[in-house]
Amino acid sequence: MSRWHDYARASITPRFSWALQPQAFAVPDVRDSYFEAPERPSLLGALGNGPSRIAVSVATGLVADTPSVVPAQSSQFSALPSAGLQRTVVAPSLVTRWGDAGSVRLTGILAYQRFASIDIGTSSGWSQLAAPVSSSYGAGARVDFDNWLGERLRWNVGVQSRVGMSPMSNYRGVFADSGDFDIPASASASVNWLLTPDFSLDAGVQRVQYSTIKPFASTNLPRRFLALLGDSSSPVFAWRDLDIYSVGWTWHQSEIGNLQMRYTTRQQPVPTSRLLADALDPVTAKRMLALGWWRSFGPWNQLSLQASYASSPYYLLMPTYVAHDDAMAGRFEFQAWWTSRF
Repeated sequence: MSRWHDYARASITPRFSWALQPQAFAVPDVRDSYFEAPERPSLLGALGNGPSRIAVSVATGLVADTPSVVPAQSSQFSALPSAGLQRTVVAPSLVTRWGDAGSVRLTGILAYQRFASIDIGTSSGWSQLAAPVSSSYGAGARVDFDNWLGERLRWNVGVQSRVGMSPMSNYRGVFADSGDFDIPASASASVNWLLTPDFSLDAGVQRVQYSTIKPFASTNLPRRFLALLGDSSSPVFAWRDLDIYSVGWTWHQSEIGNLQMRYTTRQQPVPTSRLLADALDPVTAKRMLALGWWRSFGPWNQLSLQASYASSPYYLLMPTYVAHDDAMAGRFEFQAWWTSRF
């Protein structure tokens, strides 16, 4: 009955253009009892005073053997698999209320990685279908807290552990060692300031602990970088921890959608060696600008468009061996995607 009371109260609450809009309440449904049960205690009763809910997300895609670039993907017009490292992450989450308006999210991270290449990526085509496969597994955890400070300022803090992946035995011999490709630990914090009901500003910071991850040389790295490695005089190849700062501005309009502009600092780690850092400096992006728009179509579907500009094409995954004119065109990237929930 409390859901019906909230829904009825929201329907008769005045909405002024100069005031914060009241929270929107959906029409109660018989299926709600499967997701929340006020009469039952929360699984995290020590933290929350409201119902808990469970969510599961699954993501898969190609990742890099170095944090700077991802392997070149196969043609969109071909169904042939491309050599490289494919990572699948399954993340079940338990979310519970914290205080009157906050929440706590506990997430488990289950990762699976698969690497295959019969020729170490030197050729393409049907030969890759018979590639030997090496797999690895790992697990980690993440916790996120968020709450309101007053009526217009919301904060969020999150911490993620390192996901230690089991070594890939078949990768031994390529780099004279077994690769593990761990997912680094990270911590993030952000604030969102609601200036008006339609405009909001946000700022965030994230620290990624790349220094704890063992790096691997790769042909994806520039040749002048690789030329500094491989003999007794080569500098130590290790990544520094990475700090990422971002600011954004968002305009909310239910009729035409949401428009957002965001500025982000460097999202690529830097080697600890000054000599190696200087070799990567001309082709690494110091900053990125993104302009995005998204709009919901009903309660289950959403269309999103985004355009990005980086100060270097290397950030947008352009290969470093292409002609200079083509590389400059790689500073821009455009994305469009349709999301459906079920």
